[in-house]
Amino acid sequence: MSESPKPLVHQDAERKDDDVLAREARTFLLATPTVQLVAELLTKLREANLPWWSPEVLRRTWPATERMRWLNERPDIRQRITTALTGLAPKAARKKIADFQAALVDSVVDDGDTTVRAFEEAFSPVELAVYGPVAAFWRAFRERFPWDDRRPAHRELVAWLIGALLNDKSFIDDMGRAPVLNAWDVRTAIDNRAWHTHMPVEVRAAIDDARLKREKVDPGEPFHAADDLSIALPETIATHVPLRDLGGVLDVAERAMGLGPPAPAESPAPPKAEGSEPRSSAEPPSAMPTSPIDLSAPRTKPLGTPPSGTPALRNASGSPPSLVGRKGEGGKGEAGKAEPPKAEAGKADAGKAEPQPLKAEAAKADAGKAVEASKAEAGKVAEAGKAGAGSASTTPPPQSGDDAPATARGETLRELAAAAVENLVGNQGLPTIFDDVEDLQSFVEIDPIDDIEQTGPKIVVPLGPTRR
Repeated sequence: MSESPKPLVHQDAERKDDDVLAREARTFLLATPTVQLVAELLTKLREANLPWWSPEVLRRTWPATERMRWLNERPDIRQRITTALTGLAPKAARKKIADFQAALVDSVVDDGDTTVRAFEEAFSPVELAVYGPVAAFWRAFRERFPWDDRRPAHRELVAWLIGALLNDKSFIDDMGRAPVLNAWDVRTAIDNRAWHTHMPVEVRAAIDDARLKREKVDPGEPFHAADDLSIALPETIATHVPLRDLGGVLDVAERAMGLGPPAPAESPAPPKAEGSEPRSSAEPPSAMPTSPIDLSAPRTKPLGTPPSGTPALRNASGSPPSLVGRKGEGGKGEAGKAEPPKAEAGKADAGKAEPQPLKAEAAKADAGKAVEASKAEAGKVAEAGKAGAGSASTTPPPQSGDDAPATARGETLRELAAAAVENLVGNQGLPTIFDDVEDLQSFVEIDPIDDIEQTGPKIVVPLGPTRR
């Protein structure tokens, strides 16, 4: 596709006289077939006097200020227009800037001192095409043309335009130019079904006769699209083929002249947030780090906190609790209040413990396994109560089975285990209820939701002596 021609811009226009500027404009016009064709089209549209291309419509589309700015480098043309429309003396009119001249022109038109038609005719179509936006003129014509209206004036205009696209000469000063389209472009741009449906049979028969005659007289000479159009003239085509079916011809011409609409600008990609690198597909969103958590770092949730869904052990902020049996509502027992031992007892083993992270698999013990283990360790619960608080006389004897009180069930035992972990983290030792760290781990239940929220291992249990 050809590049759309830009309006003429004179170099050092203020240093050149009017004749030099006029010669440069003519040279530009001779060298630019697209500008020639648009200038011819503007001339034909003005002569046709069509309602959708009237002086009123054109003045609203391209007002005086915009037009005078196109001619900013041609003070001679602006002076001529200003003097013709406003009556201002030539020398005074020439010294005015483009916007001032446009304001004068608008004032005489708006006040009725001159007509809108006189305003439009003061601007030459050739000068508009040379200094104005030819692509905008072309697109405005295509958008406003009533392609479904087959009145003679519209069919004549389309016939003339097809002929002008094929011509190698302009009617503007008889300028020569390369044709915008050739016959093959025009013929292939018309749909064959529309051609054979609407073209008169005598025209199609004449084309076939000419083809057969050519084959007989000169078998080696092909019959081209130009031969078709020498019989089916542009006037014949525009008269019989619906005008909308001829829009393809203008599409091809538009691409050849570079007058199509500008390509939409690509929107820039949104900037990436700082530090937001794409996550590798191999890395899960909640990947757990392999290094143990630093016990000295501040935490939002203390280690050994019972998982969500498990009743929190009251006063379980120190060392192993002792259970005080208490009847609750409905005859069911509750976990007794924990009574922390002396701080010295926990400090005794602090120097001997070495931290070792619990494995995630051991931390996620099955709830059912914990319940079964709690029944087997019912006796140990009672023993822990006696050893931890010295209040064994108030602790009911452990029972087995489903009738056992809550102090002997797995749920309370898991609370004790969580508190024991907390004691170990504080270097206060392992209560006698648990034989070793592995035994303790089997009673620690970690809620899946709570596990997802963590970013490191759940618990670091110090090894070494586990009994006091």
